[in-house]
Amino acid sequence: MTIQSHALTIIIAGCVLVACSRSTPSNEKEDEAPTVVTQVGLDSQQYSMPRVAAFALKKPPGKVRYPLEKKKLRVLTLHSINSFFLYDGEEHGLEYELLQLYARYADLAVDIITVENYMQMYDSISTGNFDLAMGTLFVNAAMDSITPFSNTLYHSDVILATSDFEHTNPIKKLASINIIHHSPVHFWIHQNDSIIQHWKDSISHLEAELSKEIALERVAKKEFHSLVVDKHDFLIMHSYFPQLKEHRVIQREQPVGFAFNPHSDQLKDHFNAWHAKKRHSADYQYTLRKYSDHSAFIREKLKYEMPVIRKGIISKYDSLIKTYATKEAFDWKLIAAIIHQESRFRPQIVSPVGAFGLMQLMPSVAKTYKINFSKLASPELNIATGTKYLRWIYNHFDKPEFAEEDKIKFSLAAYNAGIGHIYDARALATKYKLNPNVWTDNVEAMLLNKSSHKYYTDPVVKHGHCRGYETRVYVRNIMQYYEHYLNFLPIVPQ
Repeated sequence: MTIQSHALTIIIAGCVLVACSRSTPSNEKEDEAPTVVTQVGLDSQQYSMPRVAAFALKKPPGKVRYPLEKKKLRVLTLHSINSFFLYDGEEHGLEYELLQLYARYADLAVDIITVENYMQMYDSISTGNFDLAMGTLFVNAAMDSITPFSNTLYHSDVILATSDFEHTNPIKKLASINIIHHSPVHFWIHQNDSIIQHWKDSISHLEAELSKEIALERVAKKEFHSLVVDKHDFLIMHSYFPQLKEHRVIQREQPVGFAFNPHSDQLKDHFNAWHAKKRHSADYQYTLRKYSDHSAFIREKLKYEMPVIRKGIISKYDSLIKTYATKEAFDWKLIAAIIHQESRFRPQIVSPVGAFGLMQLMPSVAKTYKINFSKLASPELNIATGTKYLRWIYNHFDKPEFAEEDKIKFSLAAYNAGIGHIYDARALATKYKLNPNVWTDNVEAMLLNKSSHKYYTDPVVKHGHCRGYETRVYVRNIMQYYEHYLNFLPIVPQ
């Protein structure tokens, strides 16, 4: 059977080594109807702007959320390099990294839900199933009335970007000044009368479904004359498209913030209190500099990996992972999550206990499948063998008495610790009147106990001592990555 996506619990934990020797083969949903509370007059004729379709921002439903109490923060984010992106399975982005500083302080797990454009973000906001939104959101009155803004995270200039052939032309000669319709920049311009009056005959609206990165790419390729955009996004895309030019600064130092669900209990005040104390800290200022100054770390990733980052790819091995995951009837995102935990997508890595390659296979696995161990340096062979091995393990738990999520958790635990240790923990669970078919707080607890002399010498135990704590963290990490990929990837066009 194919392993399907499930609602999983996110628990943040550290990275671990292989815990024990490995054996070898011999729900949250809120669907209340949104309420329209304001009609933002972006089709106003007051300044003779080109007429566009009427649009209404919708207030989230009134159901109170308790992220601080539940220790879980649900975040809507634009999939963009300034806000949030994946690189070799790791999370990056200026705003994401600033948010993580707060999340670590408040001991909050962060559940990321990505959107591709602002219209998707507004649709998601209207459901109310979020705590805060981020996406280079210029503070503006239209959004603030619906989703109150945080303290200013950082400032960014609003600029007019053109390609090099336009660079010397004065602004009055530009054929059109493009703005992504209903974007925060659009809202911001609308509340600045002097800008509207100056450009009333030149503004052209681009479709709201267009992302900033795609729009800037079209400017670079001379498909668009220009784009009004924040300078952070411009500088990031300029690293990849050097023909982009800053034609002029429209307005300097405009505030950017997070937008909060007004019904997320105390969250905005709690964040703002933290921000007021920590915005001058070394970590906060380093994060700002890392992105605004374009450190070597960021420049390298953008220069060589921009196509991968923008397409929402987890790693350069995605096609191989998909091929062999499909062959063994697994969700490929689960295999990617395992590789993230095992090797961080580094094919040459060797663990202290001798596990090798992307999926950290032991020599005993290579011997079982009659493979020369050194050949597991091949990403394709490593992934093919690792998924085949996981399928052998999974088949031991693919039985009616196991829930679907537990089948995954038991398989991950056996992949890490060895299937014999998992059978021992199940036997202990039965002896101590726990459920041998449930991982969390049952078999997981007994595996933890296998590091104690009392338990690993018990007559029902056949495989001795095991460092169960490391396997527990291993399983939790992978389930966290898996849910993260499930949330991140479904919106990406195939």
